[in-house]
Amino acid sequence: MRFGEKVRDLRKKHSLTQDELAKCLGVSKRTVIGWERDGRYPRNVEILEKMADIFHVPLTYIQPDQSLFIERAAATYGKKGKIEAQHLAFELTELFASGELTAQDMDGIMYEMHKAYFKYREQEREKNRILSL
Repeated sequence: MRFGEKVRDLRKKHSLTQDELAKCLGVSKRTVIGWERDGRYPRNVEILEKMADIFHVPLTYIQPDQSLFIERAAATYGKKGKIEAQHLAFELTELFASGELTAQDMDGIMYEMHKAYFKYREQEREKNRILSL
């Protein structure tokens, strides 16, 4: 299930309108619509954490799916990036499936990965903003 589908399903399950969810998360209704319909994602991990809290689900359930991660890596970095992304996704899946980590450990790994990702994305946005001046 894609991220937008998860958000829509969870929102409806909790009897929230798009506007109500937006207010709970501190974003616009248009942002929620973008997640649900347009394949967009939150700009920072704090939004994902708030969603997990609101919907009473683990952060790892809300996170965007790995196939999108692999597609983006391929689009950005070519064949080598795709292979590296697939390898990373496989290694994480194996680590999580091994049973050696607690749920809290897995959440911690995903949380740190999201933080790193969103920090990088913000740096890229700032770099692009400066270059466009």
